[in-house]
Amino acid sequence: MNHVDWARLNELRADIGEEDFADVAMLFVAELQEHLDGLAPDKATTADFHFLRGSAANLGFVTLVSACSMAEAACNTSQPPDVEAVRTAFAAALSEVAPHVPELAAA
Repeated sequence: MNHVDWARLNELRADIGEEDFADVAMLFVAELQEHLDGLAPDKATTADFHFLRGSAANLGFVTLVSACSMAEAACNTSQPPDVEAVRTAFAAALSEVAPHVPELAAA
């Protein structure tokens, strides 16, 4: 299963430029990680998952986008969001990207 839309990630790389890509991508990953670290299932809101989904979409982390969309929908219907699915999707995307963008694995 592909957790990353490589066309999107490569488009981001082309837009930013090879020289700055790793730094920008590491910022996105660090923001995602920081937000996920502070995310408690009983306190998570649609805004949390909207933020995460936007950052994930910029990086082409498609599985994470999907997990965030489902968690956001759960919040909108007063259901508990599956924060663990979001964390798992993030880890899967990082694992897929790591061999190709080693800087992200270290973020």
